Amino acid sequence: MGSAFVTRALRRVGRRGASLAFVGLLSLVIAASLAFAPATQRAAPSYAILARVAPLDVWALAWLTLGLLCLVQTFMRSDRIAFAAATALLILYGLIYLVSSITGDNPRGWVGGAVWLAFGGWIAVIATWPEAIVLDRLPKKGVAAVIVADASGTIQSWNPQAANLFGWSTDEAVGRPLTFLMPDRFRAEHNAGLRRVRESGRSELSGRLMPLVGLRRDGSEFAIALTVNAWHSDEGVTYTGVIRAIGGRRVGAE
Repeated sequence: MGSAFVTRALRRVGRRGASLAFVGLLSLVIAASLAFAPATQRAAPSYAILARVAPLDVWALAWLTLGLLCLVQTFMRSDRIAFAAATALLILYGLIYLVSSITGDNPRGWVGGAVWLAFGGWIAVIATWPEAIVLDRLPKKGVAAVIVADASGTIQSWNPQAANLFGWSTDEAVGRPLTFLMPDRFRAEHNAGLRRVRESGRSELSGRLMPLVGLRRDGSEFAIALTVNAWHSDEGVTYTGVIRAIGGRRVGAE
C-alpha cells in the first residue's frame, strides 16, 4: 500500500517535482546545519570561508528560503524560480570553495567546490529536461502516434504516424480540438477533464496507460492505448499523447 501511495504521488508531481522536493528537503537540512553548528564546527575551514563572505546565519536563511520555495513549487505549475534559485546558490557555493582552494585558505576546498558545482549542474539539467513520455508499458508492435496539445485541448503537433492512424494530414489536424479524434459520447467528459486540470494545475491521468476509443476520418471507431503526460510551464499546460491502435478491427466488429 505504501508503494502505491508513493507511485501516485510521483505521478502527480512528476520527475521534476520529485527532484525539486529532494532539493527542498536537502536545503532545509543544510540550513539547520548552518544555524545550529557548534563553535568548534564553525571554526572549520569550510565554515570559516563561508563566514568571510556572509554570516552563517545569513547562509542558513538563504538555504531555508530555498528549501521552502522548492517544496512549495513542487506542487505548482511553474517551478522555474525554484530551479533557478537552487542552481544559483549551488554554483555560488562551488565557486566560493574553489576560490578558497586557489587562495590557500582551504587547501581541499576544490573537493567541495567540485561537488557543489556538479550538484548545481545536475539541477540545471533537470530544470531544462521536460517530463519523459512513458513508452515502456505501451504495446510494442507498430510505431506510436504522438500528438501534442495545449491547455485548451487544441492540437499543436501531429506526427506522420498520427496521420496514418487517424487519416488526417498534419495541416488538417493542427489547430483542431482533440475531440474530433473521439466519438461524440466521450467529448463532454474529455472537456470536463481538461477544465479540471486547468483549475487544479494537476492531472491524475499523467503517466497512466489508458484503453480508449479513437475515431478515424472515415467515421470508423477503433480501440487505442493512450499514455498522456502533462508538462507545466509559465505558459500553461502542454499535453503529449502517445497512441497505439489495439488490434486492427473496428470497435464492435466481429
